[in-house]
Amino acid sequence: MPQQVKTLMLAELEKKFRDVKATGCVLVSYQGMKADQERRLRHEVRQKGAEMTVVRNSIFGIAMEHLGAGEVRQLLEGPVAVVHAGDPVSAAKAAGQMTKASAAVRVRGAYFEGRVVGPEGVEKLATIPSREVLLSMVAGALTAPLRRLAYGLLAKPRALVNVFEELKKKAAPEGAGGQQAVQ
Repeated sequence: MPQQVKTLMLAELEKKFRDVKATGCVLVSYQGMKADQERRLRHEVRQKGAEMTVVRNSIFGIAMEHLGAGEVRQLLEGPVAVVHAGDPVSAAKAAGQMTKASAAVRVRGAYFEGRVVGPEGVEKLATIPSREVLLSMVAGALTAPLRRLAYGLLAKPRALVNVFEELKKKAAPEGAGGQQAVQ
């Protein structure tokens, strides 16, 4: 391959993965996959908010070194595709969907927060609830004590009203039809 083409590919990869330290990426092998399957998987991954890029290992490794993520090189063996999104959880979920959709796809590992994790780490990352779900869980946890306090404050007056109602019923004579003689 001519040096100019390699230089252009390197520049393109550096541009595409410039935020890899913040967003992370998941590396998958796709050996044995047919072209139409790959096209379908790319489309499904795009619908999940991620992108799948087939890379040339040597050039991708150099690009990652230039970006300060040279640790990724240990995952570059054989045909590799890189799944990346705006955050590591989305990329891991998209890679997990790919492995379920095709037996030819296997997760090799991932890079996020400055370190490389294996396939089991990617699986754990993919099971994390989405950001919106986590925010709603935090909001629920923050409002729970206030809700309990409000119910507790309302419970005492309600109980007092119930006691007065019972006293009123007991004080009324049985046959008076609800009319009580005032003394």
